[in-house]
Amino acid sequence: MDRGNDAVSVFHGSLVETHDRGFVEGAWNDSFASLNYVDATIVVGTGGVMANDRFRFSASTDQLSPLFSIAKTGSVYVSNSPAFVMTAAGEEPDDVYPFYPYDLVRIYRQGLYCQDGRLRLRSTNSLHVHFTTLISVDEQGSVRCDAHRLCEAPSDYRSYKELLLDGVRKVLENAADAARKRSYRPLASLSRGYDSTAVAALARSAGCSDAFTFIDARSDDPSRDSGAGNARFFLGMSCIKVGRWQYLDLNRGAEAEFGYAPTSSRIPLAAMEGRLAGRVLLVGDSGDAIWDPKRAKVASQLTRTWIRFTVGLSQIEFRLRVGYQVFAPACIAARHNKAIHDITMSEEMRRWSVGGDYDRPIPRRIAEEAGLPRDRFGTGKYASGQTHLTDPSQFSARALHTYRDFVQQRHAQIPRHIYRYWHTRVWWRHFLWDTIGSNRRRSSRPTPLQRHLPFCFNATPLRVSWDYLFTFQWTVATMRDRYALPEEAKPNP
Repeated sequence: MDRGNDAVSVFHGSLVETHDRGFVEGAWNDSFASLNYVDATIVVGTGGVMANDRFRFSASTDQLSPLFSIAKTGSVYVSNSPAFVMTAAGEEPDDVYPFYPYDLVRIYRQGLYCQDGRLRLRSTNSLHVHFTTLISVDEQGSVRCDAHRLCEAPSDYRSYKELLLDGVRKVLENAADAARKRSYRPLASLSRGYDSTAVAALARSAGCSDAFTFIDARSDDPSRDSGAGNARFFLGMSCIKVGRWQYLDLNRGAEAEFGYAPTSSRIPLAAMEGRLAGRVLLVGDSGDAIWDPKRAKVASQLTRTWIRFTVGLSQIEFRLRVGYQVFAPACIAARHNKAIHDITMSEEMRRWSVGGDYDRPIPRRIAEEAGLPRDRFGTGKYASGQTHLTDPSQFSARALHTYRDFVQQRHAQIPRHIYRYWHTRVWWRHFLWDTIGSNRRRSSRPTPLQRHLPFCFNATPLRVSWDYLFTFQWTVATMRDRYALPEEAKPNP
């Protein structure tokens, strides 16, 4: 959008839904024909729509599909891809700046208290990061960030479960609408943890019949987190088993699409590419914030003060290329965290509380009411669908070679005093975190001081050694050709 011009230039992929007033790559809890996704209380994916004298862009309501923007020289660029927005704006990340992974955790932790996070670029401009946000841009290039419309608050377990079921059902109906360029069928990611099991049960009630689960060949018990048995025998769903490390055999350097967040990367999904296209992937993400009693009490405005990594950010480029949606039902009504906490702690939920550190009565009740026996889930948390791209053993040979070549070439162009400066900064920051910081994830309220100094008052981020702190830059550089616009397609008001 150019300042003083009432035209908006839109560049999009072939499966983006377009109409006279805007565009969307996602689904929401209303009819597809309504096209009112910016007014919905549940939004999956991203979109934009003209509204009076402003253009409004919508990120997802579950933090899994953020937006990114850059304002420069009288123009505002907005995209659901960091690489796309930087390519369009002619910007680059700073090749030797090592703190992108930690900065993203800082922004993500703050939830709606940080609707306009900022990342450093090579120039004096900033890359703005917008989780769970509506962005409004007027003709003068003025940018405003707002929260999505809030649904009604649940009053008890039944009303809360109905909110969840109704939300999942409406989103899936919207996604499956035959009027779309591509309709989407549901697919549940299922482990033996609380959150994905409850989500799979909700999805099954809304008509989902397909699931997949990860097995870990490097574990003593490869199937310890497998939800295959629960899917088939208790939920009546078909379930595919996928190796957690299967992506290492793809021999195409798939890791380059997942480098925005090297810790808790979703690179294991790369092995699912052929089965994800045209799907709504339902995941248990954010259940730790809203279904854990201690955390639900303090998770105001979608904050997660204790989290040590971002969730879902790494799969952005993979998702947009393959063509699927990702949906975390635990985020439905999550801004009513105190009401959900009160329901969790109520007398009616006592039967579904098993005690201990891993105790989540609401997802347990949802799963047990769907027919799962008590001892079949919620006994341990293994995060089998995540991998940290912070060690050579977690890269394929091709990807590791490509990444190392990229870093070597880019850093060879950096003046040595600048290189040593940032290397020393990393060493000191890790030293301070290791000596006076803590790995203990405290369920604490998001105070202004904690938001200003997040890693001083709660757990520090998962460490990334110097050698692997540049995957963000690597992913941007690798994706740039994908988003390079031909000369004849450049904006022309």
